[in-house]
Amino acid sequence: MLPFWGLYMQSLGYQAAEIGFVSALLMATNVFSPPLWGWWADKTGQRLKLIRWGAAASALCFALLLHDRGLLWMVLSVIACGVCWQGINAQFEAVTLDYLPNNSTDYSRIRLWGSVGFVFAVSGAGWLFDQLQLSILPVLIVGALALMWCSTLTIREPAKAIKIQQQSHSIWQLLRQPALVALLLALTMVYFSHGSYYSFYSIYLEQLRYDKTTMGLLWSLAVLAELLVFALMPALLKRFPVTAILIVSLFATSLRWLGLAYCANWLAVLVCCQLLHGLSFSAVHACAIELIYRYFGSDYQGRGQALYYALCVGTGQASGALISGWLWELSPVTSFVVAASAAGVAAVLVITALYLPASLLLFGRRPGTGTN
Repeated sequence: MLPFWGLYMQSLGYQAAEIGFVSALLMATNVFSPPLWGWWADKTGQRLKLIRWGAAASALCFALLLHDRGLLWMVLSVIACGVCWQGINAQFEAVTLDYLPNNSTDYSRIRLWGSVGFVFAVSGAGWLFDQLQLSILPVLIVGALALMWCSTLTIREPAKAIKIQQQSHSIWQLLRQPALVALLLALTMVYFSHGSYYSFYSIYLEQLRYDKTTMGLLWSLAVLAELLVFALMPALLKRFPVTAILIVSLFATSLRWLGLAYCANWLAVLVCCQLLHGLSFSAVHACAIELIYRYFGSDYQGRGQALYYALCVGTGQASGALISGWLWELSPVTSFVVAASAAGVAAVLVITALYLPASLLLFGRRPGTGTN
């Protein structure tokens, strides 16, 4: 969806601010829907059933967009779809981690298959949209969501079932740790920095006179880098501290946005910037999942993952998409420079978190272990 949605809306006559607004709404559903689904799953123990219902509902809601009926209709449909689609993402992560109770670093080896699907979808769609109209994009998205629902029917409940129990303390007590607060703010800032990229990268390339096949290949190149880093993350996490990987990735993210701001006319620079996606997305996301797993433990895993998706991914991406829509009216360069600054601030926050109370617990050990 992301590589071509802005172009699709532009083809319907929508302006940059409207494109940014709709993109922000889809991402904003990540703010409130994951905590709701996480609370529901942790309390009922019906996580997989909720995932199936959410996947089916997301396909039905997006089907409302098969015919354009104006901005208000699009807004309502996107919100309805996002509540279901974005809400179940964190629960997919929790199910995955339930399958890996003793080796959470292997998460990346499973997550990389999402990148494989993205590579095939985007490279194929780039070629397809050079032959056909962008108007078929909603049909393709509905089909993909329907296939996602079908895939959930093949998944069995993990052997490590959710236990419904009374926790000895509130999750809010965990959130009072200064190091955790700094980490969550840093992750929010780095996802904020992706707003211009996710909402306007394809439009930016079109303005620079790149064809849609090249766009699709560039998006695919980024995801190939994403896939490679996901494959390497288990080994990297065993060899290097998770904070070191995260800090390097955040600085690389800032460099990536500066490259897009000032050197996008050179295809070689675009290729290098896309290769940095392996760090700016894969490494950041894998480190975040690992840290959330270490800190929240099994009792609060559903809500911990939901908090990450709501606060960091949801708030960060939604605000980034919305503000990038305003900044884009000024200039693409301004939008990407602001993004680079946000990623730099995120790196500084993580470095600061290392010197705050509870940083050893957060960054050094898994719950209930003495291992690094």
